[in-house]
Amino acid sequence: MTDATLFDAADLAQRFATAKDRIAAAQLPAPATIAEATAVQAAFVAPEDAPAAGYKVARSPEGISVAGRLSPIAIVGADARPAAFRWRRGVRVEAEIGFRLASSLPPRQAGYSRDEVITAIGAVHLGIEVLDSRIDEGSKAPFLLFLADRLGNAGYVLGPELPRDFLDAEGRTLGVSLDGAPIFEGEAHHPAGDVLAWLVGWANETQRAENSLAAGEIVTTGSLCGALDLAAPGRVDVRLDGRWSLAVRFE
Repeated sequence: MTDATLFDAADLAQRFATAKDRIAAAQLPAPATIAEATAVQAAFVAPEDAPAAGYKVARSPEGISVAGRLSPIAIVGADARPAAFRWRRGVRVEAEIGFRLASSLPPRQAGYSRDEVITAIGAVHLGIEVLDSRIDEGSKAPFLLFLADRLGNAGYVLGPELPRDFLDAEGRTLGVSLDGAPIFEGEAHHPAGDVLAWLVGWANETQRAENSLAAGEIVTTGSLCGALDLAAPGRVDVRLDGRWSLAVRFE
């Protein structure tokens, strides 16, 4: 679709929001630009119903920094019961490092250094992202359509606060289990080799919205274990570095 005036972001957002089953990419109108895909995301979530605004940061196949909105967001305390999400075949989870921003990083032409981004981070957390694309092809769909689908996000759990040295989570021990059966055991590894890489990239994207990366927002940074399939409903437990744990239930 080359004529931007023909693209209706609200219509695509409504299709995503009301879909009972996944929809083939060929049956959906595709955004032509990142701005159009982002407009779909904005119409797809209800920020006033969330405890905080949240985003996942990533990169496009061309290496452009992008972000997908997180919805719903569950903030889980140490003694709270695990948050619950819907299970269906194809649901996946990712163990991630999330940040809550203490100060804003509005777009600016001069950009931000890594140290400036670190200074803006108020707290480091263990998190679990829930992935359940509304598109049949998921991440294999045309990228801008997948971006409009919030990069497949179907929820996020913000867990315990971690020491700030978890800004470098590479190589730490990581285990993920489903009802006690391991589905990942190994070392934490971010796709970019650095949990800060995609956040720094997004902070330096001058075309993002003026109010993005605002103080108080939650930002999750990419999987430490890849996307893990859940063969059945049940309780997922994540344990990082042998000390920090977070659970979520799928029903």
